[in-house]
Amino acid sequence: MAQVNDYQRGFTINPVDSTTQVDLKLSFKLSPIKGLTNKNVRYTLNYNSLPELNKKKYTVDMTRKSTLTDKEWVITQRFNEDRSNLDQFAKDYYLGDLKTRSRTVIIRCRDHEYVDGDKIKLMVNNAVVHPNLVLRGDFYSIDIDLKDGFNTINFIALNEGESSPNTAQVQVLDPDGNILASNRWLIRTGYKASLVIIKEQ
Repeated sequence: MAQVNDYQRGFTINPVDSTTQVDLKLSFKLSPIKGLTNKNVRYTLNYNSLPELNKKKYTVDMTRKSTLTDKEWVITQRFNEDRSNLDQFAKDYYLGDLKTRSRTVIIRCRDHEYVDGDKIKLMVNNAVVHPNLVLRGDFYSIDIDLKDGFNTINFIALNEGESSPNTAQVQVLDPDGNILASNRWLIRTGYKASLVIIKEQ
């Protein structure tokens, strides 16, 4: 039996001669191919209608009163902003002081009440760290390098948002994420909340 060599691909093809018997067993049924000899083929579908006893008549009565309960949502949460007596917040606020041996701390602040667009200026040792920080519902975090001794951090209220006064929560964390201090402020525009961190040697 002759062989045909494919020099480009490097393998040999053995053609099947007329004496070779091929037994193919298909595990699935092939659908007939519609060609010129399969014209006017009609397909039928067995369909049995439901007995009349099993058929239900569905109607909607628009005159009946609904059995659904009318639910009225009432907002009971009251925010501390929009107070009537705002004069008590027209002053600087002292957040406290803490001691640490860490070279750096993490300052986190956010609007812990109604997020209404409160803005602050963040200063560390009289240096502006952020000139116009918008307080949001999630924490804004910044790493602060400490000098030996006293470090003063000021949060100056630039506005009071849509509802007075300017409100925020501040946290101080060590480099490992441990909370060293946490406090809140309520101040009017132009006033500041101050925090003192003492860096020990």
